[in-house]
Amino acid sequence: MDFYKPEEIKGLYGQIAPVYRVAFAGEPWFEVSKCAANGSNGQKCVGSFSSLPVGSMCESCGNRVTTPAYEKDELVAKFELLARTRPTSWYLEESEIGTTLAAVAWLATPSEIARERYPDVPAMKDWMTSLMGEYEIGWLDEVFANKSLKPSGNLRNFKAMCKGFALRLGVDILAYRTINERMVAAAKRDFKEKVNVFERNSMVPDRRDFIVINLGGNQL
Repeated sequence: MDFYKPEEIKGLYGQIAPVYRVAFAGEPWFEVSKCAANGSNGQKCVGSFSSLPVGSMCESCGNRVTTPAYEKDELVAKFELLARTRPTSWYLEESEIGTTLAAVAWLATPSEIARERYPDVPAMKDWMTSLMGEYEIGWLDEVFANKSLKPSGNLRNFKAMCKGFALRLGVDILAYRTINERMVAAAKRDFKEKVNVFERNSMVPDRRDFIVINLGGNQL
């Protein structure tokens, strides 16, 4: 396992992009292709993604899906934007057959994170700032694994990864959102009393769980 600065990761985008596509095509996301924002029948697919292969007809919105959920140029542009706009750190795990897991974290205030990652849930800005104030925190933006290369055990080094991100970003608090139960379980397993889990829809005004790891040891 290795950590990388943004300028060091550029040459590895070609191997990271396929891991991203494979990871989010699987459960629990099933983001295989893009679906039109406005369907021919007036309906809109949740998140504008579909689990259907490219070329299939979507019964939800009435359109034929024609493009993959995530294309390499689109992903590279996203990664480059992070590198230009904020302190960012990358983490990779590799084996003799390729990259098995990648993750990226960056530094921002809760209101900045809410504006960028929750544009469709305005209530999250007030919720996050009331929870964590306006101090900069580490945002664990993406963790994605290629299960075709490594079917299980991909979060075995989760604790070391999170501590490494916090150290490189200079923070005590690392937060993220997820619909993946394994990401919740890994935080509880590795950080115990240092983690707060805010459950989707009941404790947090969003469809995803919100996790806060406080390496300083104080619960929120």
